[in-house]
Amino acid sequence: MNQVQTGQRKPPIHHPPDAAGQQLRWYQRWVIAVCGFGMRWWTRSVRLRFGADVKAFLDQPTEPAVFILWHNRLLMAPELYRRYLPDRKVAGLISASKDGAWLASFFRQLNIRPIRGSRHGRAVPAFRELLKVLADGYNVGITPDGSRGPIYDMKAGAVTLAIRSGVPIVLLSYNYTRAWRLRTWDRFYLPLPFSRVHVKLDIVGDGRQLADGDFRQAAAILRARMLKITDDDEYFSA
Repeated sequence: MNQVQTGQRKPPIHHPPDAAGQQLRWYQRWVIAVCGFGMRWWTRSVRLRFGADVKAFLDQPTEPAVFILWHNRLLMAPELYRRYLPDRKVAGLISASKDGAWLASFFRQLNIRPIRGSRHGRAVPAFRELLKVLADGYNVGITPDGSRGPIYDMKAGAVTLAIRSGVPIVLLSYNYTRAWRLRTWDRFYLPLPFSRVHVKLDIVGDGRQLADGDFRQAAAILRARMLKITDDDEYFSA
């Protein structure tokens, strides 16, 4: 397995106000800051391992892309960027719910631009914002089974964005060797400190070539390819 050296820390990015109109109170922001500090030290103790194909992707020139990953593996996504892609601008889709305001605040601490919206609220404005940030050179991360499941589902909205944007689609999976799992709908992973996480990629390329633009068929194809790089003994042995 290969591991590259950590790049220099990016300067803070000044993000626009929360388009969902929800702001945390000062004490809530304080809680987020404390939790964020602890989480950063926690995730930095985790060892990321990957093969030559992932290293080659990380070493190639910057290019906007849509990254698709499962909701229960979201925790380590910012750490991959912090270590290996420090110069790339990143945006992530977050629910427009009140709970999403906490995650949006946390994302800002990690230099990730939050885009608020889901099929349950602000779907159309969020879609337009995502297309805009992609045009501005951002990479965009999407969890196609979030924010309410079902687990490992590939919703049409995520596929529609990936196809209509015209940028490369990259399927991303974090496979944990030792982790706690929360009692949430997706059995969210919390890697044990100092454990190993195996990173896998499947570079799909231009989504417009998938299934001749048929979104439902493209979703089925992407889901099948995502599951091939997903390790989950609990789910697949059930």
